[in-house]
Amino acid sequence: MKTDFIVNVHPDVTRIALREDERLMELIVDKADSRRIVGNIYLGSVSAVLPGMQAAFVDIGLERSAFLHVSDLRDGNLDAREFSSSLRDGKPLVGRDSEQSIESLLRKGQEILVQVTKEPIGTKGARVSTRISIAGRYVVSMPGDPVSGVSRKIGDRRERQRLRKVLDHIQVDGFGIIARTVGTGQSEESFSGDIQGLIERWKEVGELALASRAPALLHQEYDAVTTAMRDMFSPDMDAFITDSKEVCRLARQYLKKTDPGLARKVRYYRGRTPIFDHYGIEPQIDQLLHRDVPLKSGGSLVIEHTEALVAIDVNTRRYVGKRSQESTILKTNMEAAKEVARQLRLRDLGGLIVIDFIDMENEEHREKVLQCLRSELGKDRSPTKTCQVSTLGLVEMTRKRVRPSLIQALSEPCEHCGGSGRVMGPVSAATRLERFLERAAIKKRHRDLVVSIHPSLAAYLLEDEGRRLDHLCRSVQDLRIELHEDPGLRVDGFRVYSLDAHEEIVEFHD
Repeated sequence: MKTDFIVNVHPDVTRIALREDERLMELIVDKADSRRIVGNIYLGSVSAVLPGMQAAFVDIGLERSAFLHVSDLRDGNLDAREFSSSLRDGKPLVGRDSEQSIESLLRKGQEILVQVTKEPIGTKGARVSTRISIAGRYVVSMPGDPVSGVSRKIGDRRERQRLRKVLDHIQVDGFGIIARTVGTGQSEESFSGDIQGLIERWKEVGELALASRAPALLHQEYDAVTTAMRDMFSPDMDAFITDSKEVCRLARQYLKKTDPGLARKVRYYRGRTPIFDHYGIEPQIDQLLHRDVPLKSGGSLVIEHTEALVAIDVNTRRYVGKRSQESTILKTNMEAAKEVARQLRLRDLGGLIVIDFIDMENEEHREKVLQCLRSELGKDRSPTKTCQVSTLGLVEMTRKRVRPSLIQALSEPCEHCGGSGRVMGPVSAATRLERFLERAAIKKRHRDLVVSIHPSLAAYLLEDEGRRLDHLCRSVQDLRIELHEDPGLRVDGFRVYSLDAHEEIVEFHD
């Protein structure tokens, strides 16, 4: 399988595409005016403690205070000054999960070190934890945590055993350590150099915290391109291609320090055709805003976002199969399972996800589809959990969400439909306007009105030589109405201005 990174750089946005056999599998969009903050470490100040929620709000210098739940507290690093001193000295205090209530652990005004684990989404502030960590190229370092382990994404048993021995040799007291997936096959010297660099960074964090007052940023995660290289660019990948000379230079510089063998895979794109067009990525991005996702067999997925969950419906559409109905359903569901996993990664969907597969009566078929889904989800960097397939074909699953979905990053709520995806039809809109004007006639406070409507509603009223408009005027015969077309209004909206009162009529009062 051919895998490559394509990076498109623009002054306002950087886009990073991960392709597998020329199919877009992941897309990272990093806007210049809204940089990601997951992974950042702050010296924060507790602004409120909420015993009823067993949570606290922490001021880390953002527009909204961050949310900290009691389950994300460790008692070894709640004294910011003491813990920072131990970091500076390279001997971090070892903490443990506490079973105490949050009001006994935190007080308003207390300074603590926290790390952002989830971006602000909608009206919610960021989520933070006192379990702080910094990821290197091959390991993740966690001060004050005695854990030592290997990423679950590394499935080879012999490699896992080898890596555990490597970690036993290089682990430093007080620093937890986890071997990352990109560390597969790397030498003990590579791991040792990585952990020593991270320890030096922790010393800098501790020293900066001691010299700062909350709120203060102590450690900033790498930019999106460097983070993507660190987390995903491995020897198995074929190329890193970018249309920016500066990104090309920085990528080679970073890889020469961390993995010299990969630096030669970085290439600068010199073509005149935009890079995402040249590699066929732009059309695939356009499809991400569509709710319908076609399947090769002729079936499709329908993806709907709601406030509480994401619903994915599987349809056979025009696919009728060649044998039995059961085999047709199985083939469609198997293909859908693979595409669902891809779409979750591609659209960066998170939270509760409900997948409505086509009903399967055969228990063996249900298990086969579920195993296919789980196997494909195993390629996902975000943790997922799936339940069994019900007799109705429903699968409930969760995917860790740390930032707004790609749909939210690429689009904004429609000004015409308010984000619902639907607008009132012309008949309903005209009837609603008629009822509003009838109320104006009953009150008899206004005689001369200017009614502003969207051009499409005006066209509807003026059809058939203005028959509908005549009916509207007859139903409110005590009023004189002047229509005005305003393309800035919602398709089903209107505004009514009274020439008598010289004001807009919003509602009527008794």
